[in-house]
Amino acid sequence: MDYIVWNDSFNIGVKEMDEQHKLLVSHINELYNAIKAGNSESVVKPILIKLTDYINVHFAAEENLLKIHNYPMIEAQIAQHSHYISEIAFMESSFMNKKQTAQNLLLFLKDWFIHHITTEDLKYSECVC
Repeated sequence: MDYIVWNDSFNIGVKEMDEQHKLLVSHINELYNAIKAGNSESVVKPILIKLTDYINVHFAAEENLLKIHNYPMIEAQIAQHSHYISEIAFMESSFMNKKQTAQNLLLFLKDWFIHHITTEDLKYSECVC
């Protein structure tokens, strides 16, 4: 069972970013399924690292795309990305040190993804298309 079910409302109309967003959902779902199955830290940790690494790759690609298209709100997008990277690193560290529950981590990732895609990323779609 998926934690986040992809639906068309997540599409922003920028093919490269939509594909990357789908992969992010896939990674979040992989983490969810590993945690739900009760897998040990040795299984969950590499999935979490893969997810956070991919988030960094995605943000870099998105920022590059916005620079190419001279997106007027790029600084706000970069600031949000920096904030999310810090939050995700904190959540990951807290989870791995048993200070954060799996449910809190997954809820943060889901809320972050849905909010960021459906509000912030949607703002740049007209500028980039």
